[in-house]
Amino acid sequence: AGLRTEQFISPLQKNGYKILLVAISSQSEKELKENPPEKKFVQKKNMEIFWISRHSPFLKKFLQQKIKNFSPDVALGINTFPSYILSKILPKNIPFWADINGWGMAEGQARSWQEDTNLPLANSFRQERQILSTADKISTVSTAQKFATIGELASFGLLRKENFREEKVFAIPNSTKFFTIDITPPKNSSFNTKPLFRGNKIPKDSFVIAWIGGYNNWVDEETLFKGVENAMKKFPHLYFVSTGGSIKNIANKTFSSFLSRIENSPYKNRFIFLGWIETIEMRKMYTESNIGINIDFFCIETETGARNRINEMIKFGLPVLTTGGSEIGEEIGKSGAGITVQNGDIQKITKAIETFIKSSKEELFLYGQCGQKLSTEKFNEEKTLQPLLKFLENPKKTVLSRLPLQNPFFFLKNIFWYFKKNGIRIVLAKIIQQV
Repeated sequence: AGLRTEQFISPLQKNGYKILLVAISSQSEKELKENPPEKKFVQKKNMEIFWISRHSPFLKKFLQQKIKNFSPDVALGINTFPSYILSKILPKNIPFWADINGWGMAEGQARSWQEDTNLPLANSFRQERQILSTADKISTVSTAQKFATIGELASFGLLRKENFREEKVFAIPNSTKFFTIDITPPKNSSFNTKPLFRGNKIPKDSFVIAWIGGYNNWVDEETLFKGVENAMKKFPHLYFVSTGGSIKNIANKTFSSFLSRIENSPYKNRFIFLGWIETIEMRKMYTESNIGINIDFFCIETETGARNRINEMIKFGLPVLTTGGSEIGEEIGKSGAGITVQNGDIQKITKAIETFIKSSKEELFLYGQCGQKLSTEKFNEEKTLQPLLKFLENPKKTVLSRLPLQNPFFFLKNIFWYFKKNGIRIVLAKIIQQV
């Protein structure tokens, strides 16, 4: 979410907009007080930053007061929860752009499947309906999510004759520029000479598959494990190195299941887990790895969502092995940045790993070059943010009230309209037909 925020804010700063950023942190109020973010983030030119906990009971009042004091010309909600909060408290006269970073209903479905209850879907539905009912413009992370959102607009009665030619929803993929923020190591430190894992946790001549970040609800951990373990049987120098792990309050079961499989494997010592490491260490993760991997279930979230770990990998020139379904996953195979295999196909994953291991240094380098080209050409932040920058040139209120499509009085009005257009004989015929 923070990276998405940086992607949206940076071009606005360059274009001279005066910005008030209220950053909603996942940390508790106590954690924010004990470790203020101001220590890590410097106030930037033409921008003020204020922090508040997502769990604060005064979140809405805090935001309302900041809006009143700042008196903005336009409001930008970046990520789903901030957009939802803005949609609840924003004055109706302020133009509002809402960024929905991932389709909540698909994410809710994945979480419901893992936790064996459909209850998470209610919260996703409530938030998205509120956002779509109040936002003037909407952005999504993929083209598939864009059309899913348009479908929601239709089901909520928000597609009308008045907005027939209006472009309301825009697909803005995640940019790769802001992934793993550049941090300069301290001078005269051992940072540049001390490896993260190669040569200490694993042999120097190992072939390393890198996993980056969390094990979310749509990660196919069984296929991931079996595909890698099968390759380990054939190649004794193959290692799997992972950062990240479970995602607090969102996805816990996938990672636990993955660890259980590894514990019973004869190759368990070749699965290395670094946990959630410091950002400054991430560059070493990429330079010390040979390829990156991403393995998903084929599900609606995969089709509509982003894959940030892939954005990271291609930015740093790491060849990628991924399953398809997602937009960026399909792009990997098409662009030559790596190998895209069918979801759930363990044998093809193992075969792809073998292909990478048998590739020359020059061939692996070429994969990386193609990935970096894809990163700069398709996921450039200036290109991705053009719809927003255009909106900000002349922001307008365009929200219309919902049509009461399921209201019986609206249905009666529809019958009278149909009668006027077609006459009594056709209307009677249609009534008999329905009966």
